[in-house]
Amino acid sequence: MRGQHDRALVVAGVTDQAMIEDFATAIIAATETCDRRAFATTFDSLVEKYGWSCNGGREWRIATIFETSIRTSYMAGRLKQMRDPDVVKLMPYWMYRHADTRVPKSPRLRHLAWDGLVLDWDDPWWDVHYPPNDWMCSCGVHALSRGDLKRLDKTGPDSAPAIVRRRYTHEASGETVMQPDGVGFGWDYLPGKDWVRPFSRTMIEAEALPQTLADPLMLIDRTQAVPMAEMQALARPFTATVMPPNLPPEEYARAFLGEFGLDLGETAIWDDITGARLLISDDLFRERSGAWKAIKRGHGDHALLLAEALRDPDEIWVALRAVPDPERPGAFIYHLVRRYIRVDPERPVFALFELGRRIWFPLTGYGPLDRGQPDFACLDRQRSGLLIWQRG
Repeated sequence: MRGQHDRALVVAGVTDQAMIEDFATAIIAATETCDRRAFATTFDSLVEKYGWSCNGGREWRIATIFETSIRTSYMAGRLKQMRDPDVVKLMPYWMYRHADTRVPKSPRLRHLAWDGLVLDWDDPWWDVHYPPNDWMCSCGVHALSRGDLKRLDKTGPDSAPAIVRRRYTHEASGETVMQPDGVGFGWDYLPGKDWVRPFSRTMIEAEALPQTLADPLMLIDRTQAVPMAEMQALARPFTATVMPPNLPPEEYARAFLGEFGLDLGETAIWDDITGARLLISDDLFRERSGAWKAIKRGHGDHALLLAEALRDPDEIWVALRAVPDPERPGAFIYHLVRRYIRVDPERPVFALFELGRRIWFPLTGYGPLDRGQPDFACLDRQRSGLLIWQRG
């Protein structure tokens, strides 16, 4: 609700990470062209790709996603511009403009009444009424100088209208709030306001971190991992076996895909044990160029163990992984990843399969049986972030 939208793209009914990121890409492209037809084509392809059954008619759904995402993003950008200290010095007044981008078929009377209202840029009224103020609202705000005020025959800003709130129960969520008149449920905030604030250690605590984060994992509530011995006590022996070494990469890929009922070149959306939907394909074993990856010993021949870790894990963690940015030396790109961990309680073997939107990372270990339990320290270090599932 409200400012949470400043940090995350949300499409009602979409819970798959890959699908929401594809929607984000489509919406970003739409902001550059404002081509609704092109977005509609992308929308249709995403619905087909993910087998998504969305509520509401197609045209209504496209219009809602397209306009809501672009309009709120645009107004967030306007907020940042108009709040710039240099702009505030020159233009310290804001004017509410009804139908700023288009004339609605059925204008909202409250929004019409606010048309032309001029207030100080920091008037608390804007905290509640900064547009958009409802679904498909096309209202906007213009920044004015003192000279602009004179040309409007005003000697100063207007008086802010009273903020009248009434009890309202949202039918879908059942939540009851004191909703301001003229503003839709959940729209009583300034889009973009929370984006310019520093990240907080958690969504609840007020302690602020620096804008440049040395450890982005601090953005995720950390979970204290149980000792390895406790995880091993709940673990199940692997049923998979190690494949012969030095096989061609495509043989390991074929074996891995076979565990999901797939062959080379085939793709499927697969639900993990928590219900998260993951894209499984041989792209996991290919470079971006399409060439097969050079798989290190202990990764390829453990393909079946890695598949079993994904299908039947002992733990699943969500974390951020830093990957060097190829376009900016010394900089990193942070990927949200899911870590599927599986250990064997009877043999010195473990497997970790780390999967993100565009990356995957395998980690396996296997030692001779006569040497006892191996050192699981390297695996234990990966058990960080947010624990979302644990066997037992």
